[in-house]
Amino acid sequence: MVKDRETIKKLASQQKRHWVRITRACNNSCLFCLDRENQNGSIFSMAAIVLDLKRGLSEGIKRVVISGGDPTVHPELVKIISKAKALGYQHVQIITNGRMLAYKKFAADLKQAGLDEVTLSLHSHLEKEFEELTGVRGSYKQALQGLLNAQQQGFIVSVDIVINKINYKKLRETLQFFIKLGVSEFDLLYPIPFGSAWENRKKLFFAPEKAQKYLSRAFALSKNKDLFIWTNRLPAQYLEGFEDLIQDPIKISDEVLGMQSEFKRLIEKGVQLFCKGERCQYCFMQNYCIDLDELLKKKKINGKLEPICLKTDLVKKKKSRIFKLDKNFTLENFTDFYLKHRYFVKSLRCKKCNYVKVCEGAWIEDVKKKGFSIVKSVI
Repeated sequence: MVKDRETIKKLASQQKRHWVRITRACNNSCLFCLDRENQNGSIFSMAAIVLDLKRGLSEGIKRVVISGGDPTVHPELVKIISKAKALGYQHVQIITNGRMLAYKKFAADLKQAGLDEVTLSLHSHLEKEFEELTGVRGSYKQALQGLLNAQQQGFIVSVDIVINKINYKKLRETLQFFIKLGVSEFDLLYPIPFGSAWENRKKLFFAPEKAQKYLSRAFALSKNKDLFIWTNRLPAQYLEGFEDLIQDPIKISDEVLGMQSEFKRLIEKGVQLFCKGERCQYCFMQNYCIDLDELLKKKKINGKLEPICLKTDLVKKKKSRIFKLDKNFTLENFTDFYLKHRYFVKSLRCKKCNYVKVCEGAWIEDVKKKGFSIVKSVI
């Protein structure tokens, strides 16, 4: 049965993947690297990597994503891919800046080992901007050759682009450039306030309101049914008219999993997240963390109500659900409650509404399915 594009995207976004980091080293020095604090130039041993691979399989996962740092700087990457296939992984993917793939023999060896998919980090089609972002002269030509070699080997190829102040005005042109080279899948990432991205925030962070027309020009390409465009951590309110690009809400669970140890310290010992403060306004997880703080403080939290503009009777109020902090509490259960009853967003148009200060917006799933057009400002 042929599935439509949105069904394919939904299934793909929810497919389980086991992520395996094999290095803490990279041959680029990107301005926006969120992992800079963890980069110490080291590589993981083959024994440790095999244990990690087996752990994913023990959880029933058949798709592995190999990352770093940059995985291509690991001298045993070819063996690692071969081992992943031998252990039973059906799909092996790497995420890389692509520079090492400029060497044809290396790209061919990866193919021979069983690599299926390559995701390349290519953040501009302009050499000057590209190398300003990567921090390495010569990286532009190497990365482009890496893309061409990956395509020649027959890998599934996608491109990651971190949207930032340096490249957002030319985002549409960047997408068109890579589309002409045969790329049909893109992930557009919003910078997050960690690592180098936080250190370079004045160079990278931008006001999406000012960037709206440029972003919309780029998002318009998503109407091409032959393209698959995803967004990653991009605030939903900036995707009005392109609601199908809103990141699947279930991805919040992945973010929570990645911060599990920090959240555990907060819940069990009251140790605040190291990032709390100025960074929060730029962070995709801001509202989740605010809600968790409220739960810990008040021992309960109410679900949000539908926006006033969607009610047929402005006086009538629907009773909300309540989540309590009790002996049955788990972070997983709280995340599920947040996704179903607290993950609400507003349209930028809501700023003009008389109820903007008391209304909490519309449920993210309704917005994804029906569009921000369901929200009407009450003036």
